[in-house]
Amino acid sequence: MSQTESVRGRFLIVDDEEHIREILRATLEPLAISVHDAGSAEEALEMVREENLDMIICDVQMPGMNGLEFLNKVKTEQPAIKFLMITAHGTMDTAVKALRYGASDFLTKPFENEAVRQIARRLLRERSGSSDTIAVTPGPAKSVLEGVLGKSPAFTACLEKARKAAAADTTVLICGESGTGKEVMARAIHNLSRRADKPFIAVNCGAIPENLLESELFGHEKGAFTGAIASKPGKFTLADGGTIFLDEIGEMPLLMQVKLLRVIQERMVEPVGSTRTQKVDFRLIAATNRNLKEEIKTGRFREDLYYRLNIIPIDLPPLRDREGDILIMARSFLAYYNDRYGCRYELTPANEAELQSHGWPGNVRELANAIERAVVLASGDGLSFAVDGGTLQSGQKNGTGAGAGLAMKEKKQAVERDAILKALDLNRWNKTQTAESLGISRRSLLYKIKEFGIA
Repeated sequence: MSQTESVRGRFLIVDDEEHIREILRATLEPLAISVHDAGSAEEALEMVREENLDMIICDVQMPGMNGLEFLNKVKTEQPAIKFLMITAHGTMDTAVKALRYGASDFLTKPFENEAVRQIARRLLRERSGSSDTIAVTPGPAKSVLEGVLGKSPAFTACLEKARKAAAADTTVLICGESGTGKEVMARAIHNLSRRADKPFIAVNCGAIPENLLESELFGHEKGAFTGAIASKPGKFTLADGGTIFLDEIGEMPLLMQVKLLRVIQERMVEPVGSTRTQKVDFRLIAATNRNLKEEIKTGRFREDLYYRLNIIPIDLPPLRDREGDILIMARSFLAYYNDRYGCRYELTPANEAELQSHGWPGNVRELANAIERAVVLASGDGLSFAVDGGTLQSGQKNGTGAGAGLAMKEKKQAVERDAILKALDLNRWNKTQTAESLGISRRSLLYKIKEFGIA
């Protein structure tokens, strides 16, 4: 099993019962790069600040700081870490509270080991490349939009539209390449809206198996299917009063698109295995890196759903089209990672020139990854952005040659294709490693390989 796992991560188990920690450690070993454990939230908090973690599995009821308090503290400092909450005292109210505090999922004891592994696999896939959430400021935000950085005309136009959309409380469709910051923008819209003090529930439609998507979105009753050992609220129920963000909406199966359309129209959900409907009040924000009009032509996306979603469209520009924003964001990321790793590095003129010359096919996420990697691997000579003997020059913005005479769209595609090819070569055509180095999801990389006809 461990030799064939496609996703692996760094785990922290927090439980005051040693035998539970041992069981969870053995359960997660096949998926683990590393597994740490702590007997209290206080001890765990120190580990969170010292280790680079992907996921935390935490008990709710513990002496001292309880699991919900710990969850709240960690999410304030490191919002990207995934949380699975486990308790023997599970109630619907506790589950809802944990998920609204930022937990990704919830299990009650006794739990099935395979259920833990399945949830861990899903959350690791989300963590590895599907979310656009990037913490860009080391301290509390001075304004709602502080994390949405940029002064370029293309980007400030998006910000202005986002401000207007927030006040309208209507459906928003955010489009843009992978890594452009779609979830960051969605959170900013929520935080500017009248629903800011209510939940923001994010769902990655491409990271949840098709047979579980309906249950995740709408909830299920106990016994509704194998493994449904307790009733569970869906994401729409958790978002009641607040905002639900459906990321990668273009990857939602057609059957689910029909059901989603009905929920949008009626503002009612029906949990799997139930005959009762529940009224929900939510604001919907959807996002995609696909061209939904093209998806409609091929029959992969419903036209009626598209028009329900596309009330206020926001098209986020790729980083290569945001002149002047690269260094603004790079300096912000550097401040964040200097603070996180206790460093004091600065960008040199050579660093800045290198960053500005790169094409950034992975957009903001790739830039954040490049800055973190440079800080972690820095030597006495300062920051270097070379990767395995290569450099960032693989995606130059102002190159010459075959791409120079192409139309603007084709030129950008040529730059992106070239960057992907060189990244594949650097990583010996390992697609998972290539996606990580570019700062995009493996699914997005495979989509680009097919789009560009790379063999």
